[in-house]
Amino acid sequence: MKVRLCMIFAMIALLVSCDNGFKDERTYTEMDAPAEISERAYSFAELYEQSATEYHLGGQDPVRAIQIDCSGLIIMCYKYALVDTKYQLLVSDMTANYMYTNASTHIDKADLKKGNLIFMGETNSDSVTHIALFDKLENGRIYFIDSTQKDTNGDGVFDIDGVTYRDYAEDDARFKAFGRMRVKY
Repeated sequence: MKVRLCMIFAMIALLVSCDNGFKDERTYTEMDAPAEISERAYSFAELYEQSATEYHLGGQDPVRAIQIDCSGLIIMCYKYALVDTKYQLLVSDMTANYMYTNASTHIDKADLKKGNLIFMGETNSDSVTHIALFDKLENGRIYFIDSTQKDTNGDGVFDIDGVTYRDYAEDDARFKAFGRMRVKY
C-alpha cells in the first residue's frame, strides 16, 4: 500500500514539476478555489497522513523523505489538486500567515467545506502561525489534517510528528480564522 501511495505521489510530483519553458504573459483572474479543488486537496492530505511523514520546518518534499511543515502540506496538496486544471496557486511558496493575509478569502466557521483552510496560532496571541485543512465540524469539534511536531505529555518525546488527523473543540482559542484558498486562472 505504501509503495502504491509513493508511486502516486511520484507521478503527481513529476507532473507538477514539469516546466516547458513557456512563460504566460497574459493577465489572470483571481478567485476562490472551487469546492472540487479543495476536496481534491484534502484527499491528497489524506494520502500524506497515511504515509510515513515527519514534521520539518520549511519542508515541502513532494514524495522522497516526506519531511513537510504545515504550510508545505497545504501548498503541495493544492498543487496536486490543481494538476490538469485551468487554475494555479497565486504563489508557489507561502507561510501560514502569508496565506492568511494574501492568499485566502476569510469565511465564517459555519461556511467551512472539506479542504478549506484553518488558520491557527498560540492561545494567548492573535498571530497566525499554523495552518490545517478542514474535514468536518461534528459534535462541537473541528476535525482537520495538518503537519506539526508536538510533545503533548511533556516527556520530551514528540508524540505528534508529521501529518496527522486531529480535532479540537470548535471554540478552542488556537483557531484564529477560516478561509478558502485563492487561485488564479
